[in-house]
Amino acid sequence: MRITVVVPTFYSMKYVDQCLDSVLAQTYDDMEVIVYDNESSDGTYEHLKSRRDEGEEFKLISIPNVEPNGYREAMDHVFDNCKSDYVTFISSDDYVDKDYIKRYMKVIDESPVDVKCIQSGLIWINDQRQIINQKYHTYESLEDFKKLCMTYCPVNNPTVLYHKSIWPLLNKSREAHFENNLQDIGVGDYDMWCGLADKDIPIVSITGYLGYFYRWHSEQATWKVQKDPTNYDKIIQDYWRKKWKM
Repeated sequence: MRITVVVPTFYSMKYVDQCLDSVLAQTYDDMEVIVYDNESSDGTYEHLKSRRDEGEEFKLISIPNVEPNGYREAMDHVFDNCKSDYVTFISSDDYVDKDYIKRYMKVIDESPVDVKCIQSGLIWINDQRQIINQKYHTYESLEDFKKLCMTYCPVNNPTVLYHKSIWPLLNKSREAHFENNLQDIGVGDYDMWCGLADKDIPIVSITGYLGYFYRWHSEQATWKVQKDPTNYDKIIQDYWRKKWKM
C-alpha cells in the first residue's frame, strides 16, 4: 500500500526542520512526501526549496492561504491529485518516530475489516520534548462514537489516516449546513468526523501510541481557536444532536 505524507507549513521556520527530518527518516518504503506552504513570508518556503534543491526527496508546493488555522488547502489539493492508497498529515510543529508510518500500515494490513479512516494516540510534548500528556480514544461502535461526539471531539486529528476513496464523502461532509464557514475558522474537522459517521464511515481507533509527538505551545493553531469566545463545539454538537435525534 502506498501512502502520501503531507506536511502543511505556515510561518513554520521554528519547527519545520525537526518535523521534515522525522518524516524523511521513515522506515516505510512505499511513500511520498509533499510539503504545502501557505504563502509564508518568514522564509519557510525558501528554506524548504533550498533543502529540496540540495537533493532531499520531497515535493514542495505553494498554495494560497485560505484557512488561517488549518490545512484545508493542502487537503483539497492532495486528494484531488492523489495517486496513493492512503493520505496523512503531519503538522509542521510536530514530529514522528521513524517507524510511525510502518507501524500504521502494519495495523491496516492486518486489520480484519476494510479500513477507510483510522486514528492513533497522541503523545503531547513541550518545547523541551518532555512528555506532558498522552491521549487516545476508545469506543466500541459507530453509535458509541456518535454519543461521544455530543460532548467532545473523539478524534486525534493529526494522527488520522484517510483512504483516498472517502474523499468525496469528506468533501461533501464539510460546512454545507452552517451559515459560517467552519473550515475557514479552523474548527471544521470536528464537524467532518460527524459527517463521516453520518455516512456510516467508522474512524477506527488504535488504543495506543504509534509515535506521533504533538507539540503544545502558545502559537499553535488549536490554541488560537480556543481563544475565540464563540463556542463552536456547541454549534456542531447541537446540529448533530438534532439530526441524530440524540
